[in-house]
Amino acid sequence: MNNDVNAQVPDALDQLFAQARAEQHEPGDDLMARIMADAMRNAPKQTSPTSTVKLPSGIRGFLAALGGWPALGGLAMATVAGLWIGISPPDSLNDFAASVLGERVTVSLFPDDDPFGLEG
Repeated sequence: MNNDVNAQVPDALDQLFAQARAEQHEPGDDLMARIMADAMRNAPKQTSPTSTVKLPSGIRGFLAALGGWPALGGLAMATVAGLWIGISPPDSLNDFAASVLGERVTVSLFPDDDPFGLEG
């Protein structure tokens, strides 16, 4: 008896799913009218094609594109910190890089000890 019930459940579910797929549900005209009225009420206002927007130019335009003085201050601070860490990295950073890379790497900006040819 238990096997009959288990065999009937998948068949019943298949029939329900097939019936649900066969039904076509479309929104009514009243609902679509309310949706369109709400969309038109919340849509941004159109400007005339002849109106022009004057963009800030020069330093003000650059500052506005960055986000103003607070953003410029943060950018300057990050630049100074990056330069400082790049020129004089802390010893812990060298140790960390050596542990990650597996060896210590040193980069020289100049090919030899006398970069400007002042000796000899």
